[in-house]
Amino acid sequence: MSTSLAEITESILAQLPPACRFSSEDEALLLRLAPALAPLEDLLAKGFYDTLFAHSETAAVFSSGERGEREMALRRWWRRTLEGPFDARYWQWQAAVGLIHIRRGVTNPMMLAMWGWILNALQEALIERIKLPAQEVARAMEALHRLAATVQALTAESYLHHYLLALSHSTGVSIDLIHRLVAVEVAGLNPDAQG
Repeated sequence: MSTSLAEITESILAQLPPACRFSSEDEALLLRLAPALAPLEDLLAKGFYDTLFAHSETAAVFSSGERGEREMALRRWWRRTLEGPFDARYWQWQAAVGLIHIRRGVTNPMMLAMWGWILNALQEALIERIKLPAQEVARAMEALHRLAATVQALTAESYLHHYLLALSHSTGVSIDLIHRLVAVEVAGLNPDAQG
C-alpha cells in the first residue's frame, strides 16, 4: 500500500467514473463564476464554523481560541478553488485532508455533512445573492456537486488509507492481511439481521 500522496491521489481519482468527477468544463465554469463567488467567502467561513461550533460533537474537535485559524484555512481553500488550477497539486491537497482529519479527530460523517452545508449555502447564494438565472444555477450546482464528490472521495478514501497504514505500522500486520481479515468478518455479517 503506497504512502506517496501523489500515488494515493491518482489511485482514488482513477476509481471515480469520469462523468461523476470534476472536469475541465466544470473548472472553466467555476473560474468564470469566480468573480461572483469570491465575495461569498465571509458567508462561507462564518456559516461553516457557526454550524460546527453549534454542535457539541463537532465543537469538541477544536481547541479554545483556534476558530480564526480554522476560518483562515477555509478561506485559503475557497480562494485557491476559485483561482484554479485544478491540477495534481490541488487534488493532492484535498487527499491530504483525510490524514489531517485523522490527526484532528474529524470523522467522515462530519466532513460529509459539512460538504452538504457548503453546497446548500452556495445554492442559496447563487439564487438569492448572485441572482443567477435558474438554468445557470442548475449548471453551476452540477459543477459544484462534482467538485464536492471528487473532494469527498479523496478525503474519505485518504482517511481510510492512512488509517489502515497506521494500523498496519503500529501492529506489524500487513495491509493485505487486514483486508483478508475484514473480508472474513464482513462475510459473516448479515445487514438484514443488524437492524
